[in-house]
Parts: sequence; C-alpha cells; structure tokens
Amino acid sequence: MHLKMHLKVLPFHKMLHVLAWLEGTWITDEPGNGTFPHSKAFTYYDQINITSIGQPMYNYIAQSWHPESGVPMHRETGFLQILPTSNTVILSLIDNIGLFTVEEGALSDDNKSFDIRSSNVLATSASPAPFSSMTQVRSIITENNLFN
Repeated sequence: MHLKMHLKVLPFHKMLHVLAWLEGTWITDEPGNGTFPHSKAFTYYDQINITSIGQPMYNYIAQSWHPESGVPMHRETGFLQILPTSNTVILSLIDNIGLFTVEEGALSDDNKSFDIRSSNVLATSASPAPFSSMTQVRSIITENNLFN
C-alpha cells in the first residue's frame, strides 16, 4: 500500500521577516555579464526564484539562458538565510558545473540591501577548473532599492 504525503507549507518563519522583500521571482531586464578563468566573457539572462515553505531559510533557485538563442546555461540551487540575533546573511549554493559555494555578508542597517562574498568554494571533479575563491555581483533593482 502506497500512502501519498503532501508537502505542508508552514506559515512564514519569523527569522525571514527582515528579508520578506526578497521573496518572489526576479528576472533580468538586460543581459548580465560573466567571466570564468576557463572561458571567455559571456552574457546571459537570469531568473531567480526565492520562496519560503515556513523554514527559517528561503529556497533559492536560479537559472540563466543565452540572450540570443535562449539555450539554458547555468543553474544553481540552495538556501538563503539570516543568522539569529545578527545581521549576517548566508547564501549556500550548488550549481550544474560542479561548484559548491557559500557566500556571506551583512544586511544593511536599513534592512534593504546586503553585500555577500564567497567565503568558501568547493569544486568537484566535474568542475572545468579549480576555484579557490569567487566573486559574484548579484543586483536586484526595484523602484525603491538596489540589492547587491
């Protein structure tokens, strides 16, 4: 006998209230620019989905595609959280090219932006090149605020 269980989405977790403005789907208006040590510069469109199921962290899924052909390029999934009793924001990710990254930073005093940098990078054997550190700039522009 097979029992079907359904995911129960819990109420929004109190730890995330300070980051509530992030929840939703973010899609680039203009192509982004990227580089890796093993490739030439490239452009891409990006869609980021930030969702809550009631846990003290957001689920984070990003996917990018080529701006002219629409061909899928990069995917990453992970979690975004803020540490209790602090303003430290952590983004933990795994991607489709064999990288695990942890990015950390501080939420601004007005709770409207944060700057995160890689604090830990692990490359698997599937990764095209070894990485010891990585810098990514993530910007979300809204009418009232800019998130870097």
